[in-house]
Amino acid sequence: NELNTLQEKTEKIHQIVLLPTGAGKSMCFLVPALVFEGATLILYPLLALMQDQERRMQEGNLSAVTFRGGQTSEERAEKIKAIKEGKVKVILANPEVLQSKKLIEELKTCNISHIAIDEAHCVSEWGDTFRPAYLTLGNIIKELEVTRVTAFTATASPEVLQRINQVLFDEQGHIVRSEADRPNIHYYVEYAHCKEKTVLELAEREEKPLLIFCSSRSNAE
Repeated sequence: NELNTLQEKTEKIHQIVLLPTGAGKSMCFLVPALVFEGATLILYPLLALMQDQERRMQEGNLSAVTFRGGQTSEERAEKIKAIKEGKVKVILANPEVLQSKKLIEELKTCNISHIAIDEAHCVSEWGDTFRPAYLTLGNIIKELEVTRVTAFTATASPEVLQRINQVLFDEQGHIVRSEADRPNIHYYVEYAHCKEKTVLELAEREEKPLLIFCSSRSNAE
């Protein structure tokens, strides 16, 4: 209701939401998806994540469709039809599939009420290197003419937040920031003359299951 009231007062609601892992970022766009008229478009960075989220949504009786590479025009037409008929509340996609002008034109007719960008730090960390499609999201948002757009991340320095704001919202986005402290997580430094011996001792005495990160593949082997 607050979002709807705010929508009446402002032309656009553009937000960057910074919440720690486990704080419930997914609920921030899935619960509104049940309330808003029209569908919510959620952008994920990884196909595996999209597939897992779609499975979880189906298990929770939340209707969803996924757009990804390799789909036939018939498959996409069927999904667009379901969205237009109001049978779908959530649309899952990645930045690369939205490079299709035809798909964008079809989505423009689907009454999308909210765009959510998950793992939004990828805009900065990947967009400038090997995922240039992320840098097109600002223009895609404008083209789709969706007034509610929210970018979510748990990992963002001030520089990354600024880059996200620049790419997605022309530096006009509102930043919502939560306390990032995780009191249930702690760490310590173990000084060692022989790292291999020390890590074996730690692996023996620390609580399992245990993950050991190595600086190189050869060290891991």
